Amino acid sequence: MTTFSNEKTGASRICLGTGRLGSEIDRKTSFAVLDAYVAAGGNFLDTAHIYAAWVPNGWGASERLLGEWLRAHGARREIVIGTKGAHPPMENMAQGRCTRRDIERDLDESLERLGVETIDIYWLHRDDPAQPAEAIVDALAAIAASGRIRAYGGSNWTVERLEAANQHAHEKGCAGMIANQPGWALANRAPGPAPVDGMLFLDAASHAWHMRSGLPVAAYSAQALGYFGASNAAWAKNGFCGPAPRGKDYDWEESRGRLRRAITLGEAYGATPNQIALAYLLAQPFPVYPIIGTGNPDRVREAMDALSITLRANECAFLTG
Repeated sequence: MTTFSNEKTGASRICLGTGRLGSEIDRKTSFAVLDAYVAAGGNFLDTAHIYAAWVPNGWGASERLLGEWLRAHGARREIVIGTKGAHPPMENMAQGRCTRRDIERDLDESLERLGVETIDIYWLHRDDPAQPAEAIVDALAAIAASGRIRAYGGSNWTVERLEAANQHAHEKGCAGMIANQPGWALANRAPGPAPVDGMLFLDAASHAWHMRSGLPVAAYSAQALGYFGASNAAWAKNGFCGPAPRGKDYDWEESRGRLRRAITLGEAYGATPNQIALAYLLAQPFPVYPIIGTGNPDRVREAMDALSITLRANECAFLTG
């Protein structure tokens, strides 16, 4: 199975999401977060062409900030860079943008912002069902042959479309999608619509498909928007009085049970519930790369310590109830 890598190194198992760096999080703090992540052994960064488009004058801030940090540290060869493109226009999320022209336009802008010649893994941020999966793979394979990307994957793609894409790649003898990037955490979102059109979260059927295929997952929202953090742990120990301090979109009976059990297992390991929640993803029978996101260097260090926890299958089953 192909893994995330650049010409020098493989990717660390915990990825740092950088969507708010350089916009909502100022430059100094952003650099401190990145420095803390690398100091803790991380080298896998996730960004996107569309990030901060919703902030006034923010579009591209994440990629530009990463490019500045890479140059300041001379760190390009040590870092595995993933960025995403082909996102629909913010004003019309139903409009697909997965033609080769769309992909290349976003990619070239991302390369310029990052100040690099090659993206290690290029994600299509949304699918466009109007485009045959075969045509999209052909476009990506041609772009990869140009040297501007090393590998590619799908973010918010259904497993059926991933399978169709990779079947075509197999038949053509070229590389296919090397991974899937859905939302996934120990806590499941409360029943209801996704917060943004087109966001897909790993469900039981998708999990079973990954079990069969072995295709890696890079899971965004891996910390469930802070649902397993210290404030929520204190809230749980106080009997869940009042609304959830963090991760309200995840708060329902099932998630509360998982939080309680993460607290219990964490006490046995001398670990925080958040570390246990990340260790749960790391313990899956196929490769999972949880994507963490924070503006606090201390929270980065805490999350990275989850790498030292190896959960057994029965403990994962305990967490999910």
